[in-house]
Amino acid sequence: MRTVPYLHVSTTVMAMIVAVVVITAGKSCHGFSTIKTAGGGDAGKLKKSSPVLIASEEGGVVGFDIGCVANPVILPPVSSSLEEENTWQCFFYGNAGSWNGGHKCFLPTGSTGLATSKDGLTWTKVAGHEKDGAILTPSPLQLSSSSPRSNDEETHDYHWDSVQIGVGDVIRVGKELHMYYFGGDDEELALGPGSGIVGFRMRIGRAKSFDNGRTWTKDGRVSLDYNESEGLFSSWPRIVTPLDDSNDNESGAEPWMMFYHSFNGEKWRVFGAESRDKGDTWFRTGLVLEGGDQSSSDDAFDFNGIGTRSVTRWRDGLLMIYEGVDQSSIHRLGAAYCDLKKKAGNDSNSNQWVKLNDGLPILEPGKGPLGEWTKQVIGTPFVVHMPDGSLRLYHCAKDGPDGKMAIGVVVSESGDIGPDCWTACN
Repeated sequence: MRTVPYLHVSTTVMAMIVAVVVITAGKSCHGFSTIKTAGGGDAGKLKKSSPVLIASEEGGVVGFDIGCVANPVILPPVSSSLEEENTWQCFFYGNAGSWNGGHKCFLPTGSTGLATSKDGLTWTKVAGHEKDGAILTPSPLQLSSSSPRSNDEETHDYHWDSVQIGVGDVIRVGKELHMYYFGGDDEELALGPGSGIVGFRMRIGRAKSFDNGRTWTKDGRVSLDYNESEGLFSSWPRIVTPLDDSNDNESGAEPWMMFYHSFNGEKWRVFGAESRDKGDTWFRTGLVLEGGDQSSSDDAFDFNGIGTRSVTRWRDGLLMIYEGVDQSSIHRLGAAYCDLKKKAGNDSNSNQWVKLNDGLPILEPGKGPLGEWTKQVIGTPFVVHMPDGSLRLYHCAKDGPDGKMAIGVVVSESGDIGPDCWTACN
């Protein structure tokens, strides 16, 4: 394997990388549990959330995720004569403690799986046709990985995702499902003293399903490569399609939008890309959002950067709920808003995103409606805008270094995003 030159990173950043390693190792909720418990000494207490999807147990029909599950990507049901399309779907990633080829994992990625539900709250995993019940797995490792690689499609198209992959987003395109996923190969990156790590040079690709997500075919090429001016990788893509996506390549038509993030050795930052051919090609649009700024204090909850995020249409614009990391490597969730009306009238391509809640977190590990199982970390948010105006916020979390990452959900019945709006939805 090829090793890139040693990258100088601060003690704080190394702590962030170590933290990632540790992470790996009364209204009703649509007829479900209420925010107040009734009776006994617990009356009046805020109800705490519990996981809705957990790691599989050894020996089951699904085994690729016995170490962890994370990054829920939720597809609500659609009106259809097909039963599977009238079912909630949760695409997620996980691993069994190591990556393809026995490589040590420092992220909860690995392979991608599927679970289904009648209500979006009680989930049953689907045994996929790939290894250990996954629906999408890394490409085969190359027979030889010693040849130099360059940052172009011809040399890495068929091995760029050979060590680990993770679902980024899934969208409906006609009768097809398109999955935008990310992955890494066995290129070794030296992020500090000692041996390097593999699987961190991530790129974004696409796969298609013609049977509502049960089986997938990869495009066989990179959809969006990493860019050295942004950082070491491109990863965790989220896709926003136009409200009216019936016309192809019309002049002035709203493009598809991709939001992803990178890490430059110091900060995690969110970037954007656009496509005017329904995802076949993507063009970078630049920086979207970053943690802190020159006017913010060192104790800002997103001082060290912004990573995973969910983007959904909300109140004439776009709502982003994102994972911020502070200087102590604590992960919390914050929110930002983009007014599409203002953006449409601006020809300068300037950043139109504004952080909400005065730039403070909206959810913190183990606090508010989040149960004890979230007390170490929360992350990988995914927002579903419900027909009644409420918001469901799916996320991953874990309680400590010996726990296993799991998936949970909270709800804002009002559709607002402030810290006091969220309640448990078990």
